[in-house]
Amino acid sequence: MSKPSLQLIHCSNGIPPGARRRQNGRSFRPVVIDGGMRPAPGEHSWKTALELFDLGLTVFYGNYFAFLEANMIILNGLNSD
Repeated sequence: MSKPSLQLIHCSNGIPPGARRRQNGRSFRPVVIDGGMRPAPGEHSWKTALELFDLGLTVFYGNYFAFLEANMIILNGLNSD
């Protein structure tokens, strides 16, 4: 799976580069970018979301077991003295 390339998006709301301050206006209206990232061709977004959720659970349990093991080592070291 290839990494998507980063894109620089200039959202200045119509302020020309080099302008010192904004033009007179009552409120800021950001530019809305329609679309966004599209899923890879032939791949379903629910499948990708499920894989990301599974990865999150795997990382969570790995960290939990490492923390549990570190606690057991510390407690066993204190009890052996």
